[in-house]
Formats: sequence, structure tokens, C-alpha cells
Amino acid sequence: MRNVNSISADELRTKLANGVVRFFFEKKDGSLREAIGTTQLGAIPTEHHPSGQRQSPPSVVPFFDIEKQQWRCVSVTKKMWS
Repeated sequence: MRNVNSISADELRTKLANGVVRFFFEKKDGSLREAIGTTQLGAIPTEHHPSGQRQSPPSVVPFFDIEKQQWRCVSVTKKMWS
């Protein structure tokens, strides 16, 4: 993890809304996961756009995983780096 800094859930939400972000987070088992994601609709294939206006709980940061082509989320209680 070269040149990465710890970030808060709010900082990650902002970065994801502004474009595609490479970030890392601590998984439930304590291991580290790298993700490349976004919430910017222009970077998400149309077939994966949200169909409604359901609000995500404040306890998670949702993101579209560019590599897996699926929506994922990370708990705000986990450590995050970008």
C-alpha cells in the first residue's frame, strides 16, 4: 500500500461520488481488500444503475465494484485507505 492514507467513511463517500477510486478496506476477517469503485452513475453500466431511491444505512458505504461489476458496501467501522 504505497502512497495511501487513512480516510474516513465520509471522505470515501465523497471520492466515490466524484469518480472511480482505488481504495483498501479491512474485511470482517481482518484481511485487507483492494477495491476499485464508484457511485458516479456515468462510470457505472446502465444495467447496474439503481432502480429506486432507497437510502443506504449510515452504517455502510455502498459502491459499485468496477472489477466485479456488482454493488458492494463496506462498514463504516472498518479501517479504510485511499
